[in-house]
Amino acid sequence: MERTLFVFEGIKPEKGIFNSLENAFFSGDESRILMTFGHDIYELYKKLAQDDDLDPFSIISDLSPTIPDQEPLADLRRDQIGQIYLFFDMEPHDDQFDGQSLLAMLSHFDNETEHGKLFISYPMAEALRDISDTEEYLTRTVNLLDCTGKRYKGLHSKRGDPAFQDLRKIDKSLWQTLITANVQKANYLISGQPIIEPVIDQPPIAQAQLENYLPQGQVSVLSAFPIFLADYFGQKVYEL
Repeated sequence: MERTLFVFEGIKPEKGIFNSLENAFFSGDESRILMTFGHDIYELYKKLAQDDDLDPFSIISDLSPTIPDQEPLADLRRDQIGQIYLFFDMEPHDDQFDGQSLLAMLSHFDNETEHGKLFISYPMAEALRDISDTEEYLTRTVNLLDCTGKRYKGLHSKRGDPAFQDLRKIDKSLWQTLITANVQKANYLISGQPIIEPVIDQPPIAQAQLENYLPQGQVSVLSAFPIFLADYFGQKVYEL
């Protein structure tokens, strides 16, 4: 049986978010492998840039920390993994942050059956809970100064709807609300049209952030996880 590998930047809140997502959409599916990478996207880019022939699966396997209850990748061969999905933060405050490196990574990780498919949270995973009204969410931003972990966590808990703060209580209906809001916003960032259509290509989202928001000292809030669900299931995600 082929397995699907999900790679997260950190343990919290990514694992909590994915547990909620699993309960809503993947209940009973035992083919998933959840892996905490323990490094940011720019560390992965640095490793890949050293050798174009490096297999990302090998890098992830070598660099990932040993975590209790996490299946070690060393016990698996690459040909046993059918799909790879990666979830990382933009983290514009990171000392290694570079817009061109981010675009290069999104272009490199653009196919889940090859190197893997990368989804970025802007500015970080907590963006999932930084929503109070779906219409206002289209233009919701965060100042670069507030993009550090501690500051942003305090900010999203103050301005986010309480319904989205406890991950254990986000059911399928609430997830579908989040999917709609984030898909609309992703399309709005790319084209100015808040349409409900899965965004297959991820680089245009980052390009919009780099061209239209970062020069203004802001990041437009967007969560990777609802974007992934729309990409994975397509339009039927609203009927599941």
